[in-house]
Amino acid sequence: MTHVNEPFSQALFDGISAEATVGYLGIVTPDGYPRVVPVNFATIGTQVYFHGAAHGEKHGVLAGGPRVTVAIVVPYAMIPSYWRSPDYACPATQYYKSILIRGRGAIVHEPDEKATALQALMEKHQPEGGFGRLDSADPLYRKGIDDVAIFRIDPDRIDIRTKFGENLTRETRLRIIEKLRECNQGRDADTTLEMEKRLDATRESKEPK
Repeated sequence: MTHVNEPFSQALFDGISAEATVGYLGIVTPDGYPRVVPVNFATIGTQVYFHGAAHGEKHGVLAGGPRVTVAIVVPYAMIPSYWRSPDYACPATQYYKSILIRGRGAIVHEPDEKATALQALMEKHQPEGGFGRLDSADPLYRKGIDDVAIFRIDPDRIDIRTKFGENLTRETRLRIIEKLRECNQGRDADTTLEMEKRLDATRESKEPK
């Protein structure tokens, strides 16, 4: 096992879900096929909200209150194999944080909850503002809130996983941190911070063969 199963905390859940702009909704369509639907989402507590059309396949499936999954992934640095071995490809890996939610899908009908969900979506995806607060009683928004479909996922189980080289020896992790600092591209700096936080929090492990 190269990832870590993190104990649930609301702060960790909120941090990962706030950073991820897209979640992946897993449903089973009426013809029996699994389908993964990318959705822009927001969370309130541990519930997941997203919006869509008030018709179509997704609406029809979720109207029945089915079992669903939601996968949320925040990618960090890609670690090339040659940082650990000049010829062996297997050490290549991706560091990440992720949430997997198993739960029930539902369609939100209550106008105030719809407005609250839409407000959360706007605050997340347009954090700079530039819009009036969504209120189901506001004539500006009343028709739009009535017309749009709001979907909610109520979790039964939440699994949070991270991967930042915790299975490696301290010496190897320090070497990867040094390489990340040298490259300093993309999410290398963020990955370095996450690895440093975990250096003294995880037990020394034997290097995998």
